[in-house]
Amino acid sequence: MKKNTLKKNTSLFYNEERILEEIIINSSGKEIPLVKDYARLLKQTKLLVKISDKQQYQLTELAEKIKIKNQNLIELDREKNDFLGIVAHDLKNPLNAIQGSAAFIKEALEELSQKEILELIDMIEQASRQMFFLVSNLLDVNAIESGKMNLVITTIDLLPILQNLLIHYKARLKAKQISLKLHLSESKYLVLADQNILYQILDNLISNAIKYSPLNKKIDIYLGKELKIVRCEIKDEGQGLSELDQNMLFNKFTRLTAKPTANEHSTGLGLFIVKKLVEMMQGEVWCESKLGDGCKFTVTFPISS
Repeated sequence: MKKNTLKKNTSLFYNEERILEEIIINSSGKEIPLVKDYARLLKQTKLLVKISDKQQYQLTELAEKIKIKNQNLIELDREKNDFLGIVAHDLKNPLNAIQGSAAFIKEALEELSQKEILELIDMIEQASRQMFFLVSNLLDVNAIESGKMNLVITTIDLLPILQNLLIHYKARLKAKQISLKLHLSESKYLVLADQNILYQILDNLISNAIKYSPLNKKIDIYLGKELKIVRCEIKDEGQGLSELDQNMLFNKFTRLTAKPTANEHSTGLGLFIVKKLVEMMQGEVWCESKLGDGCKFTVTFPISS
């Protein structure tokens, strides 16, 4: 059997001085580097290693992936801080209202009239509803982002859903003296959608139109059909939106410069959820607005033939 032989005075890596000085050639002809001084090798800080183009590409690609991951972590940390701040603020206020109203009823029950008690109960109910909406929105966001939002797509007539919503909002419209008109060109508007999600989308858009409309204004809702879609337009005469607000409109935890006109509550999540849900049903939603000239929200759904 052929023994290993020693090839003298051969270097694999170079720096200011030679580190690997000898190579063993085994019986199969394979060269095996022999390190004579490990300590000296580890101390070298300027060791030059030849790498292939493929290895260079892989290193560059890995560095880019690490950079993207780092940016994602920074964004997640920012969202976490936004989330904690908004939840703390939006839960603290209604909880204070509930606690204060309940404590006042308990302390002054014998002195309060029935009307005053009912007013305090209304405050508790409103604060509870506010917290319920916030928690519901947070659960929706979690379901959407984790891919756990299950849709049941069927053929639905959009018109009865919209008409039921308008009945639901009669009291709010009356309280703000807002007139609402529904403009129709057909008797049916069949779409492919999830019924509950469709209701939630239209509910949010109509609620926003009322919320941001001043007293004595009007809201117009137009339904129309095109070749492959049903279009719903909701136009109000509110404050309108700046370009900055429009750019942030469908973002998560958005706080706009435009404010509700009767101290109504906003979680900053509604339109983010609307956009995600519309897109999940293969539709589109967008807003057209000028500051001081109201808003027009348009949402489309796939038509059911």
